[in-house]
Amino acid sequence: MRILVAGDFEADYNRTRIILDGLRTIPAVSLSFYNYKEQSKWNFAALRKACGDADVIFLPAFTHQDVAIIKMLSGKPVLFDPLISRYLSKVFDYKKVNRYSPRALKNYLKDKISMRMADLVICDTEGHRDYYHRTFSIPLRKLYVVPVGVNTDEFPPAPAIGLRDTFVVGFYGGFIPLQGTRMIVEAANVLKDHTDIHFRLIGNGFEYKVIQQLVAQYQLNNISLPGWVAYDQLAGEMNNFDICLGIFGETQKADLVIPNKIFHYAALRKAIISKESPAIKEVFEDGKSILLTANTPEAIAEKILLLKENVVLREQLAQGAYEAICTKYNHRAIGQLVYNLALEIK
Repeated sequence: MRILVAGDFEADYNRTRIILDGLRTIPAVSLSFYNYKEQSKWNFAALRKACGDADVIFLPAFTHQDVAIIKMLSGKPVLFDPLISRYLSKVFDYKKVNRYSPRALKNYLKDKISMRMADLVICDTEGHRDYYHRTFSIPLRKLYVVPVGVNTDEFPPAPAIGLRDTFVVGFYGGFIPLQGTRMIVEAANVLKDHTDIHFRLIGNGFEYKVIQQLVAQYQLNNISLPGWVAYDQLAGEMNNFDICLGIFGETQKADLVIPNKIFHYAALRKAIISKESPAIKEVFEDGKSILLTANTPEAIAEKILLLKENVVLREQLAQGAYEAICTKYNHRAIGQLVYNLALEIK
């Protein structure tokens, strides 16, 4: 099976990285690449040749704008992984585009045309699969769920380094709306008198400055914001968390996704608290592999105190999450799912 990975993509982006790592574990797969970041998208002769040498063309996350031209140029089977809806993200999640504007229509068409042109479309959750079908009229027969998963070789559990007197509540992310980082700060404010609890929020991004301002406004000493951490240091940082926080966004998109961090936490054998959502329950079971909560600062604070005091429950949740991830959602299993889809359209 010769698979060409093509389009304007980030090979190190987490979703793409996991799929490629998984495909590399399959002896029958031979991968080649035509990345617009390294090769000209306008060199149609070279692109056509690369496509001609492949059995299937895989377009990874965020390559919506590349699907149509590659499909028309190559005539080969195309497997497309949008990961997100540009329309949903820009209009309803980030709220950067007015719903009734030409830009909204443009993003809607980018989603619809790319999914229509592809032979099969990968969805990260059943929630996204239903959304693509309802919103863009993509036939269900073209939509297949492949969860994000995790490369378990890169995220092994390890003991925390050093002794400490504080209970560390950890989070990492890009501070985007669906993550609901403001809700975490509000929960920290509820727990500000518990001096033995500390929140460590790793990363930066869309709402990072807003979060800094909110922490300053509340005069919170129980939160640290260390900024971005390199990918190869991330597992080490998270192994020092006592428990981990998932997402608490109030947007529609927050109910449709299971983000990278949840899979990473689980691979590291950590107890996880996250808002209750349909997507989360596709993989994790409340009370057994995750602790789900109502999406209020008070409810989140209550769950944090519960896990702080109940070591047995904390260990049960951590083990449940770890066992779920290491069997069905590691990079090898994810790669096999994508390979099976490639076989179907070859």
